Amino acid sequence: MRRLRLLLLVPALVLTVFASHLIAGCKKESAFLTRTESQGQEPCVEGLSLDQSRVVAEYGYPDHFFISIDPATEVRVERWIYYTRGKALDFDNGRLFGEEPVEDKSAQYPPTDLKPQDFNPYLTPEEASVLLGKPLFTHEARESLLAENTIVVYERAVLLYRKGRLIGIDTQVHPPSLPTLPSP
Repeated sequence: MRRLRLLLLVPALVLTVFASHLIAGCKKESAFLTRTESQGQEPCVEGLSLDQSRVVAEYGYPDHFFISIDPATEVRVERWIYYTRGKALDFDNGRLFGEEPVEDKSAQYPPTDLKPQDFNPYLTPEEASVLLGKPLFTHEARESLLAENTIVVYERAVLLYRKGRLIGIDTQVHPPSLPTLPSP
């Protein structure tokens, strides 16, 4: 009986050692891969989908972007604008689904340094202020078609909240010109 256990244990140990070496070998890049073979990996930018990561790898981050998040389903629709390339790209939950030509307005709207992945439905107004600075003004819509919405205008973006959840971002903004009072 003891001999039978030993006979079963030895192959199990050999199989375990072999499997662990096989698995460990999969974690490392083979030294025999050519440069073109190893470049087959897809670009991956944290917080972006594969389609969006490919776009960032090819074009860089957008000059401007607009994001709309459905408050009930969290479906996220985005438009990335590349003025210097003359195109706007549309994404539905990160999947590229459209492209349209756009007029170059880069002189009116210099490129933003903001990134689409910095904005999610749970970004609070306080966290947004850390990212965007002090708001220029805030408006709470109570009796309108946008009831229970709060619009927060920053120098670099306009954010739209509904019941405390972020549902809209637009980086193509001109900050309002506030009148200055003459010095006494």
